[in-house]
Amino acid sequence: MQTPAKFYKEGDVIEITPVAAVTAGDVVLVGTIPCIAPRDIAAGEKGNVYAVKAWKVPKATGAHTAGDAIYWDVDGSPVTGTALSGAATATASGNNLMGVAFADAASDDEYVIVLLTAAKRTTTIAGSVTADDITGSDSALNIGGLQAAQGGTVSLTGGTSTTSGNAGGAASLIGGVPGATGAGGAASVAGGAGGSTSGTGGAASLAGGAGTAGNANGGAASVLGGNAHGAGTDGVVNIGTTNTSAINVGAAGILTRNAGHHQVGGNAAVTATTGGGTTGLIPAGASFVTVTSDSADKQISLPAGTIGDEIEILVGTTACELIAVTAGDKVNEVTVGATNELALVAESLYRCKYTKANRWIVTGLTKLGAVEAALVPDTL
Repeated sequence: MQTPAKFYKEGDVIEITPVAAVTAGDVVLVGTIPCIAPRDIAAGEKGNVYAVKAWKVPKATGAHTAGDAIYWDVDGSPVTGTALSGAATATASGNNLMGVAFADAASDDEYVIVLLTAAKRTTTIAGSVTADDITGSDSALNIGGLQAAQGGTVSLTGGTSTTSGNAGGAASLIGGVPGATGAGGAASVAGGAGGSTSGTGGAASLAGGAGTAGNANGGAASVLGGNAHGAGTDGVVNIGTTNTSAINVGAAGILTRNAGHHQVGGNAAVTATTGGGTTGLIPAGASFVTVTSDSADKQISLPAGTIGDEIEILVGTTACELIAVTAGDKVNEVTVGATNELALVAESLYRCKYTKANRWIVTGLTKLGAVEAALVPDTL
Protein backbone atom coordinates (compact mmCIF):
# COMPACT_ATOMS: atom_id res chain seq x y z
CA MET A 1 0.00 0.00 0.00
CA GLN A 2 1.32 3.43 -0.90
CA THR A 3 2.27 5.77 1.93
CA PRO A 4 -0.28 8.62 1.76
CA ALA A 5 0.80 12.21 1.18
CA LYS A 6 -0.35 14.80 3.71
CA PHE A 7 -1.53 18.32 2.90
CA TYR A 8 0.94 20.90 4.23
CA LYS A 9 -0.17 24.33 2.99
CA GLU A 10 -1.22 26.22 -0.14
CA GLY A 11 2.39 26.76 -1.23
CA ASP A 12 2.02 30.17 -2.84
CA VAL A 13 4.80 31.51 -0.64
CA ILE A 14 8.21 30.38 0.54
CA GLU A 15 9.51 31.34 3.96
CA ILE A 16 12.95 32.96 3.99
CA THR A 17 15.27 34.62 6.49
CA PRO A 18 17.17 37.25 4.48
CA VAL A 19 20.70 38.30 5.40
CA ALA A 20 19.98 41.85 4.17
CA ALA A 21 16.73 43.76 4.54
CA VAL A 22 14.15 43.19 1.79
CA THR A 23 11.79 45.91 0.57
CA ALA A 24 8.23 45.19 -0.54
CA GLY A 25 8.28 44.45 -4.27
CA ASP A 26 11.88 43.27 -4.35
CA VAL A 27 12.66 40.22 -6.47
CA VAL A 28 14.47 37.70 -4.26
CA LEU A 29 16.26 34.59 -5.48
CA VAL A 30 15.45 31.46 -3.49
CA GLY A 31 18.16 29.24 -4.87
CA THR A 32 17.69 29.91 -8.58
CA ILE A 33 13.96 30.68 -8.37
CA PRO A 34 13.01 34.38 -8.58
CA CYS A 35 10.32 35.19 -5.96
CA ILE A 36 8.69 38.50 -4.98
CA ALA A 37 8.37 39.98 -1.50
CA PRO A 38 4.83 41.31 -0.80
CA ARG A 39 6.03 43.35 2.17
CA ASP A 40 9.21 44.50 3.91
CA ILE A 41 11.33 41.87 5.66
CA ALA A 42 13.99 42.95 8.15
CA ALA A 43 17.45 41.44 7.96
CA GLY A 44 17.61 38.24 10.00
CA GLU A 45 13.83 38.05 10.37
CA LYS A 46 11.55 35.43 8.86
CA GLY A 47 9.17 36.46 6.11
CA ASN A 48 7.35 35.11 3.07
CA VAL A 49 7.99 35.68 -0.63
CA TYR A 50 5.61 34.70 -3.41
CA ALA A 51 6.65 31.98 -5.84
CA VAL A 52 3.45 32.10 -7.94
CA LYS A 53 0.70 34.50 -9.09
CA ALA A 54 0.90 37.34 -11.64
CA TRP A 55 3.07 40.39 -10.87
CA LYS A 56 4.05 43.58 -12.64
CA VAL A 57 7.83 43.29 -12.80
CA PRO A 58 10.27 46.05 -13.88
CA LYS A 59 11.69 45.12 -17.25
CA ALA A 60 14.71 45.86 -19.40
CA THR A 61 14.26 47.41 -22.83
CA GLY A 62 12.73 44.85 -25.18
CA ALA A 63 9.28 43.71 -26.24
CA HIS A 64 7.50 40.62 -24.88
CA THR A 65 4.57 38.64 -26.21
CA ALA A 66 2.09 36.89 -23.93
CA GLY A 67 3.35 33.37 -23.29
CA ASP A 68 7.04 34.22 -23.77
CA ALA A 69 9.49 32.88 -21.21
CA ILE A 70 10.67 35.64 -18.86
CA TYR A 71 13.97 35.56 -16.98
CA TRP A 72 15.29 37.65 -14.10
CA ASP A 73 18.64 39.36 -14.65
CA VAL A 74 19.99 40.36 -11.24
CA ASP A 75 22.26 42.92 -12.92
CA GLY A 76 19.74 44.08 -15.50
CA SER A 77 18.90 47.72 -16.04
CA PRO A 78 15.16 48.54 -15.94
CA VAL A 79 13.54 50.96 -18.39
CA THR A 80 12.84 53.22 -15.41
CA GLY A 81 14.87 52.99 -12.24
CA THR A 82 18.41 52.37 -11.09
CA ALA A 83 20.79 50.89 -13.65
CA LEU A 84 22.01 47.34 -12.87
CA SER A 85 19.46 47.00 -10.07
CA GLY A 86 17.78 44.01 -11.75
CA ALA A 87 15.21 43.61 -14.51
CA ALA A 88 13.03 41.10 -16.31
CA THR A 89 14.33 40.05 -19.72
CA ALA A 90 13.77 37.57 -22.53
CA THR A 91 17.46 36.61 -22.42
CA ALA A 92 17.97 33.19 -20.87
CA SER A 93 21.77 33.03 -20.88
CA GLY A 94 23.17 33.73 -17.42
CA ASN A 95 19.76 34.55 -15.98
CA ASN A 96 17.07 32.75 -13.94
CA LEU A 97 13.75 31.49 -15.27
CA MET A 98 11.02 33.59 -13.67
CA GLY A 99 7.83 32.61 -15.46
CA VAL A 100 5.88 33.58 -18.57
CA ALA A 101 4.56 36.89 -19.86
CA PHE A 102 0.92 37.24 -18.79
CA ALA A 103 0.31 39.95 -21.41
CA ASP A 104 2.12 41.72 -24.23
CA ALA A 105 4.63 44.43 -23.28
CA ALA A 106 6.15 47.01 -25.63
CA SER A 107 9.88 47.57 -25.72
CA ASP A 108 9.76 50.84 -23.76
CA ASP A 109 7.11 49.73 -21.24
CA GLU A 110 8.31 50.02 -17.64
CA TYR A 111 6.77 46.71 -16.58
CA VAL A 112 5.89 43.28 -17.92
CA ILE A 113 3.23 41.24 -16.17
CA VAL A 114 4.82 37.91 -15.24
CA LEU A 115 3.03 34.77 -14.11
CA LEU A 116 5.56 33.28 -11.70
CA THR A 117 6.12 29.55 -12.21
CA ALA A 118 8.49 28.58 -9.37
CA ALA A 119 10.24 26.26 -11.84
CA LYS A 120 13.91 25.48 -11.38
CA ARG A 121 15.76 25.83 -14.67
CA THR A 122 17.93 22.84 -15.41
CA THR A 123 20.00 21.48 -18.28
CA THR A 124 19.67 17.86 -17.18
CA ILE A 125 16.68 15.71 -18.13
CA ALA A 126 16.57 12.10 -17.04
CA GLY A 127 14.77 9.65 -19.30
CA SER A 128 13.08 10.29 -22.63
CA VAL A 129 11.53 13.53 -23.86
CA THR A 130 8.84 13.76 -26.52
CA ALA A 131 8.27 17.16 -28.08
CA ASP A 132 7.03 18.79 -31.27
CA ASP A 133 10.01 21.15 -31.37
CA ILE A 134 13.08 22.02 -29.32
CA THR A 135 14.21 25.63 -29.65
CA GLY A 136 17.16 27.16 -27.85
CA SER A 137 16.49 30.18 -25.68
CA ASP A 138 20.21 30.95 -25.24
CA SER A 139 22.70 31.98 -27.93
CA ALA A 140 23.56 28.27 -28.27
CA LEU A 141 21.55 25.06 -27.91
CA ASN A 142 23.93 22.33 -26.80
CA ILE A 143 23.06 18.63 -26.67
CA GLY A 144 25.76 16.50 -25.10
CA GLY A 145 26.20 12.81 -24.40
CA LEU A 146 26.59 11.47 -20.87
CA GLN A 147 29.92 12.20 -19.20
CA ALA A 148 31.15 8.82 -18.03
CA ALA A 149 34.10 6.42 -18.29
CA GLN A 150 32.84 5.67 -21.79
CA GLY A 151 31.26 8.90 -23.06
CA GLY A 152 27.59 8.60 -23.95
CA THR A 153 26.38 8.52 -27.54
CA VAL A 154 24.22 11.26 -29.04
CA SER A 155 21.97 10.05 -31.85
CA LEU A 156 19.81 11.99 -34.30
CA THR A 157 17.42 9.60 -36.03
CA GLY A 158 14.50 10.15 -38.38
CA GLY A 159 11.14 8.73 -37.35
CA THR A 160 10.04 5.16 -38.09
CA SER A 161 7.23 4.76 -40.61
CA THR A 162 4.15 3.06 -39.15
CA THR A 163 2.70 1.95 -42.48
CA SER A 164 4.02 -0.35 -45.19
CA GLY A 165 5.52 1.33 -48.23
CA ASN A 166 6.16 4.73 -46.67
CA ALA A 167 9.63 6.16 -46.12
CA GLY A 168 11.18 6.74 -42.74
CA GLY A 169 11.53 10.32 -41.57
CA ALA A 170 14.49 12.38 -42.73
CA ALA A 171 17.19 13.52 -40.33
CA SER A 172 18.57 16.94 -41.29
CA LEU A 173 21.46 19.09 -40.09
CA ILE A 174 20.98 22.60 -41.45
CA GLY A 175 22.70 25.87 -40.61
CA GLY A 176 20.56 28.76 -39.40
CA VAL A 177 18.76 31.27 -41.64
CA PRO A 178 20.69 34.55 -41.79
CA GLY A 179 19.55 38.14 -41.65
CA ALA A 180 18.77 39.97 -44.87
CA THR A 181 22.41 40.39 -45.88
CA GLY A 182 24.14 37.87 -43.62
CA ALA A 183 25.70 34.50 -44.38
CA GLY A 184 23.77 31.33 -43.57
CA GLY A 185 24.87 29.43 -40.49
CA ALA A 186 27.48 26.72 -40.95
CA ALA A 187 26.55 23.06 -40.44
CA SER A 188 29.48 21.01 -39.16
CA VAL A 189 30.07 17.33 -38.44
CA ALA A 190 33.33 16.71 -36.59
CA GLY A 191 34.77 13.84 -34.63
CA GLY A 192 35.68 14.47 -31.01
CA ALA A 193 39.18 15.59 -30.05
CA GLY A 194 41.64 13.00 -28.76
CA GLY A 195 42.55 12.69 -25.09
CA SER A 196 44.45 15.45 -23.29
CA THR A 197 47.67 13.39 -23.20
CA SER A 198 47.15 10.85 -25.99
CA GLY A 199 44.46 9.19 -28.08
CA THR A 200 43.29 9.48 -31.66
CA GLY A 201 40.58 11.96 -32.55
CA GLY A 202 37.18 10.48 -33.29
CA ALA A 203 36.17 9.69 -36.85
CA ALA A 204 33.39 11.60 -38.61
CA SER A 205 31.36 9.40 -40.94
CA LEU A 206 28.64 10.04 -43.51
CA ALA A 207 26.98 6.82 -44.62
CA GLY A 208 23.83 5.91 -46.49
CA GLY A 209 21.38 3.60 -44.77
CA ALA A 210 21.71 -0.16 -45.13
CA GLY A 211 19.30 -2.19 -47.24
CA THR A 212 18.01 -4.66 -44.67
CA ALA A 213 15.98 -7.26 -46.58
CA GLY A 214 14.82 -8.47 -49.98
CA ASN A 215 18.02 -7.55 -51.83
CA ALA A 216 17.24 -3.88 -51.30
CA ASN A 217 19.80 -1.29 -52.32
CA GLY A 218 21.72 0.70 -49.75
CA GLY A 219 20.94 4.39 -49.47
CA ALA A 220 23.09 6.94 -51.28
CA ALA A 221 25.29 9.39 -49.39
CA SER A 222 25.63 12.78 -51.06
CA VAL A 223 27.82 15.82 -50.37
CA LEU A 224 26.69 18.83 -52.37
CA GLY A 225 27.51 22.50 -52.53
CA GLY A 226 24.65 24.94 -52.07
CA ASN A 227 22.50 26.03 -55.02
CA ALA A 228 23.33 29.46 -56.41
CA HIS A 229 20.69 32.14 -56.84
CA GLY A 230 20.33 33.87 -60.19
CA ALA A 231 23.73 34.56 -61.73
CA GLY A 232 25.60 33.38 -58.64
CA THR A 233 27.97 30.42 -58.50
CA ASP A 234 27.01 27.13 -56.89
CA GLY A 235 28.86 26.34 -53.67
CA VAL A 236 32.23 24.59 -53.74
CA VAL A 237 32.71 21.18 -52.12
CA ASN A 238 36.10 21.17 -50.38
CA ILE A 239 37.67 17.88 -49.28
CA GLY A 240 40.93 17.81 -47.39
CA THR A 241 41.88 21.46 -47.92
CA THR A 242 43.50 21.67 -44.45
CA ASN A 243 44.67 19.35 -41.67
CA THR A 244 44.72 16.35 -44.01
CA SER A 245 47.54 13.85 -44.57
CA ALA A 246 45.80 11.80 -47.27
CA ILE A 247 42.47 11.53 -49.08
CA ASN A 248 41.18 8.05 -49.89
CA VAL A 249 38.43 7.64 -52.46
CA GLY A 250 37.07 4.20 -53.24
CA ALA A 251 38.66 0.85 -52.47
CA ALA A 252 40.02 -2.13 -54.38
CA GLY A 253 37.34 -3.55 -56.67
CA ILE A 254 35.09 -0.47 -56.43
CA LEU A 255 34.41 1.45 -59.62
CA THR A 256 35.25 5.11 -59.03
CA ARG A 257 33.79 7.45 -61.63
CA ASN A 258 34.78 11.03 -62.31
CA ALA A 259 32.11 12.95 -64.20
CA GLY A 260 32.96 16.27 -65.82
CA HIS A 261 36.37 17.92 -66.06
CA HIS A 262 39.04 16.62 -63.69
CA GLN A 263 41.68 19.00 -62.41
CA VAL A 264 44.58 17.52 -60.45
CA GLY A 265 45.76 19.74 -57.63
CA GLY A 266 48.91 19.57 -55.60
CA ASN A 267 51.31 21.85 -57.48
CA ALA A 268 54.58 22.43 -55.64
CA ALA A 269 57.89 24.20 -56.11
CA VAL A 270 61.13 22.74 -54.72
CA THR A 271 64.74 23.89 -54.63
CA ALA A 272 67.44 21.26 -55.02
CA THR A 273 69.83 20.83 -52.10
CA THR A 274 72.86 18.78 -51.21
CA GLY A 275 71.26 15.54 -49.99
CA GLY A 276 67.77 16.38 -51.31
CA GLY A 277 66.36 17.33 -47.92
CA THR A 278 64.46 20.37 -46.65
CA THR A 279 63.50 22.45 -49.72
CA GLY A 280 64.56 19.61 -52.01
CA LEU A 281 61.93 17.19 -50.70
CA ILE A 282 58.88 16.87 -52.93
CA PRO A 283 55.84 17.16 -50.61
CA ALA A 284 53.46 14.23 -50.31
CA GLY A 285 50.38 14.78 -52.46
CA ALA A 286 52.14 16.95 -55.02
CA SER A 287 51.29 16.04 -58.61
CA PHE A 288 53.18 18.71 -60.56
CA VAL A 289 56.54 19.96 -59.31
CA THR A 290 58.76 22.74 -60.64
CA VAL A 291 62.44 22.55 -59.72
CA THR A 292 64.96 25.32 -59.13
CA SER A 293 68.63 24.40 -58.82
CA ASP A 294 71.94 26.25 -58.74
CA SER A 295 74.05 23.17 -59.44
CA ALA A 296 73.60 20.03 -61.52
CA ASP A 297 75.02 18.07 -58.56
CA LYS A 298 72.28 19.07 -56.13
CA GLN A 299 69.34 16.76 -55.50
CA ILE A 300 65.60 16.59 -55.11
CA SER A 301 63.84 13.68 -53.35
CA LEU A 302 60.73 11.71 -54.26
CA PRO A 303 58.36 11.39 -51.26
CA ALA A 304 57.19 8.17 -49.64
CA GLY A 305 54.91 6.68 -52.26
CA THR A 306 51.53 4.98 -52.39
CA ILE A 307 50.84 2.62 -55.27
CA GLY A 308 49.32 4.65 -58.09
CA ASP A 309 50.98 7.95 -57.15
CA GLU A 310 52.06 9.98 -60.15
CA ILE A 311 54.28 13.06 -60.09
CA GLU A 312 55.38 15.24 -62.99
CA ILE A 313 58.66 17.12 -62.51
CA LEU A 314 59.61 20.14 -64.63
CA VAL A 315 63.30 21.00 -64.24
CA GLY A 316 64.37 24.63 -64.46
CA THR A 317 67.28 26.10 -66.39
CA THR A 318 69.83 24.21 -64.27
CA ALA A 319 69.92 20.40 -64.15
CA CYS A 320 69.73 18.40 -60.89
CA GLU A 321 69.74 14.84 -59.54
CA LEU A 322 66.77 12.71 -58.38
CA ILE A 323 66.80 10.44 -55.32
CA ALA A 324 64.09 9.10 -52.97
CA VAL A 325 63.43 9.92 -49.32
CA THR A 326 62.51 6.29 -48.52
CA ALA A 327 65.49 3.99 -48.07
CA GLY A 328 65.30 1.10 -50.50
CA ASP A 329 63.18 2.87 -53.11
CA LYS A 330 64.25 2.11 -56.66
CA VAL A 331 64.02 4.28 -59.74
CA ASN A 332 63.89 2.19 -62.90
CA GLU A 333 65.11 -0.85 -60.91
CA VAL A 334 68.12 0.93 -59.36
CA THR A 335 68.14 1.83 -55.68
CA VAL A 336 68.55 5.58 -55.26
CA GLY A 337 69.54 7.64 -52.28
CA ALA A 338 72.67 6.55 -50.46
CA THR A 339 74.69 5.42 -53.46
CA ASN A 340 72.87 6.23 -56.71
CA GLU A 341 70.98 9.11 -58.28
CA LEU A 342 69.18 9.86 -61.54
CA ALA A 343 70.36 12.83 -63.56
CA LEU A 344 67.55 15.17 -64.64
CA VAL A 345 68.24 17.37 -67.67
CA ALA A 346 67.54 21.11 -67.58
CA GLU A 347 64.15 22.18 -68.97
CA SER A 348 62.96 18.57 -69.36
CA LEU A 349 59.70 17.11 -68.07
CA TYR A 350 59.71 13.84 -66.10
CA ARG A 351 56.83 11.53 -65.21
CA CYS A 352 57.32 9.46 -62.04
CA LYS A 353 54.89 6.59 -61.38
CA TYR A 354 54.89 4.54 -58.14
CA THR A 355 53.94 1.09 -59.44
CA LYS A 356 54.57 -1.19 -56.47
CA ALA A 357 56.35 -1.17 -53.12
CA ASN A 358 59.69 0.65 -53.41
CA ARG A 359 59.39 0.99 -57.19
CA TRP A 360 59.26 4.20 -59.22
CA ILE A 361 59.22 4.20 -63.02
CA VAL A 362 60.55 7.48 -64.42
CA THR A 363 60.31 8.58 -68.04
CA GLY A 364 61.32 11.91 -69.60
CA LEU A 365 60.55 14.35 -72.39
CA THR A 366 62.94 17.00 -73.63
CA LYS A 367 61.80 20.59 -73.94
CA LEU A 368 61.08 19.80 -77.61
CA GLY A 369 58.82 16.90 -76.66
CA ALA A 370 61.20 14.14 -77.66
CA VAL A 371 61.22 11.01 -75.50
CA GLU A 372 64.46 10.61 -73.60
CA ALA A 373 66.30 7.28 -73.82
CA ALA A 374 65.87 4.80 -70.96
CA LEU A 375 66.82 6.55 -67.76
CA VAL A 376 69.32 4.70 -65.58
CA PRO A 377 70.53 6.09 -62.23
CA ASP A 378 74.29 6.22 -61.75
CA THR A 379 76.58 6.41 -58.73
CA LEU A 380 76.79 9.55 -56.62
